[in-house]
This record gives sequence, C-alpha cells and structure tokens, in this order.
Amino acid sequence: MTVDFSPAFILHQRVFRESSLLLDIVSRDYGRISLVAKGVRKQKRSQAGLLQIYQPLLLSWQGRRDLQTLTAVESNGPAYLLRGESALCGLYINELMMKLLPLGEPEANLYIDYQKALFGLQEALQNEITLRLFEKQLLGHLGYGLVLDQDVETGESIDKGKDYYYVADAGLYRWQSGQERNRISGRSLQHLVTEQGFDEKSLNEIKQLMRMVIHFYLGDKPLRSRELFSQLHDASTHK
Repeated sequence: MTVDFSPAFILHQRVFRESSLLLDIVSRDYGRISLVAKGVRKQKRSQAGLLQIYQPLLLSWQGRRDLQTLTAVESNGPAYLLRGESALCGLYINELMMKLLPLGEPEANLYIDYQKALFGLQEALQNEITLRLFEKQLLGHLGYGLVLDQDVETGESIDKGKDYYYVADAGLYRWQSGQERNRISGRSLQHLVTEQGFDEKSLNEIKQLMRMVIHFYLGDKPLRSRELFSQLHDASTHK
C-alpha cells in the first residue's frame, strides 16, 4: 500500500532503535495508522521538527497494514498551541483515540471533530465543554453513541425534573432513592443532547457519566493522561 500526502495528525511518538521514531497517527482518509519514521532523528531539525503532536501534516507512507514506513512529510498549516491545562487535555483526547480507534478505519467527520477540539483547547475558554463534546462525538463515531433522550424501560422522553442513571451498552434508566449508581439529572442530559446551556452542576454530572462509559469501553486499558491530571490537581491543592 502506498499513500501520498494524506492530511494527518500525530497522536503519539516514541523512540525506535537509534535513529528512528514510531508514530501513532490519525489520517483523515485512512484512520489510525502506525508508522515508523526511519532515521528521522538524524535528519535536519527543520524536517524532524515537523513530527510533533497538534501539528497539521501531510504524510506519505508505504508498506504492510500493521506497521508502515513514513516516506515524506509536509506541514499542512500552523500547529495548534496548547498550554497548561489545555496541553493535558490534548494528551487526554490523543490517548483516547489511540486506545479506542481501530487501525485503518477512516472517519473523516471524526478528523474534523478532532480539529475543532484542538482549536477549542487552543482558545482555552471552555476546556470542560470541549472535552465532554469530543468524548460524545468519539463514542458516536465508534458506534457506541449514547442514547440520551429516553428511558429504555418505559420509552418515555427524558424529564428534566427527574434523575436517571446510565448503563453502558444499554441506555438510561430512572434513578431510585438508595441506588448505588451515578445519578444524572434530566436537565444535565438535555444540556448534553442540545450541546448548550452547560453549568457547573451539569458539567460535573456529565463528566461522571462520560468517565463511566469510557471506562466500560476501555476495559483494562489505563489512561496515563488521567494520572497526570490527578498529579497536577494534588500538587495545586498542596501549594
């Protein structure tokens, strides 16, 4: 297989042997791909320096499906500049894509949603909202879309004055007093469905919902980025 200059982003890179890099990328036209960039660490800084996360790229590669060889790289626009908390949020969405996206299954709309998320994190105005919406979009693109508008037992529409709990791979159920389940209000669910009206309470409830659902689909794959968030929070609270 030979690919010429596909729009792509690097999700993660690591050193491979003495002079090469292993790259996990997401391509608009080919989905998630693993590449080896041979000898790139010995190349001129201007060339190797392009191979960074959050940098829009045009990549060429060839080889077999599981690990292919990078053959050319060009810039496809200015890099997104993520600083502080936004940089950690970017690592989180990159890690989600690496661990949830199958290899070689293109999803152009997800690529667009990823770019929008990077722009939102660069602006750093509403990082929590940016993350929750990207999580929702990613699950939908994977075929795990959340059914948020009706009670699966009764078929009734969600009532903003009532409380619910979500079962991954099943749907929403009415929450009853005494149940040991993460509760979410119908009001917060409506915010997530309409993607507007968020406030501190609804964002906190939606965060707990998304954490539970994503954990279900990740299985035993831990998220290193969450550990970094926890360490940063602990450090800030002990200053």
